[in-house]
Amino acid sequence: MTFSPLRFRAQMLAQAKARPAPTGELVAGNADSLHLQLLSLEQDIQRLRALPRTADRVELKASELLPKWLPYAERYLEAERAYVYPVFGYCVVWLFDTGDIDKALAWADIAIKQQQPTPDNIKRMFPAFVADYVLEWAMSEAQAGHNIEPYFSRTFTNVRENWRLHEKITAKWFKFAGELLLRDKDGKPVASAINDIPTLKKANELLAQAEGFHKKIGVETLRKRIDSRIRALEKEAAEKAETDTAP
Repeated sequence: MTFSPLRFRAQMLAQAKARPAPTGELVAGNADSLHLQLLSLEQDIQRLRALPRTADRVELKASELLPKWLPYAERYLEAERAYVYPVFGYCVVWLFDTGDIDKALAWADIAIKQQQPTPDNIKRMFPAFVADYVLEWAMSEAQAGHNIEPYFSRTFTNVRENWRLHEKITAKWFKFAGELLLRDKDGKPVASAINDIPTLKKANELLAQAEGFHKKIGVETLRKRIDSRIRALEKEAAEKAETDTAP
């Protein structure tokens, strides 16, 4: 369904009449102000969609749209009166798009708690959107040899413990977490590059969990290589111990 400021204003007015001020819902006196905000927001969205290049859209968000709309979103948060507020949802997405991951994750937690809808061009709710975004970002950063903490672990905790996501999304997270422990100097997951048996076992455990969520996630071959590597290291350790204790 396409975002409609007029329809949204009507919904807010209906809520205000049904549940007046003390409930924390938007009250009728603010509806006209909100209506003007949403009209302006819709105009900015159309400006974005008219730009063919992703880089130009990111530049517009960073240079104009976030400076314009962040103060509105901050006032919304300061008021501590939760209601569906599209400005806040768009700001969360734009913060991710422009690389302000720290603030984006903090605000995404609030959006998820409030069950804010994502912008109409995003067909996923915020937990799935955040999980997909951070995983893609982490994979790219790790491949380039960059640090992915604390954002990776923070989001992985949510994926494991707090968010109910599609099994394929969860499986991809566990697969990447396992592969991350096996990266060689070129950033590729290679079991033979790891000499620490507990690390290999931890990686195998994560990959097994990935397989449990989605059988076809593609970890079978890597798990076999981990098992082979563990056996080789255990044999090497046993032979060394035998040599050390020989008279």
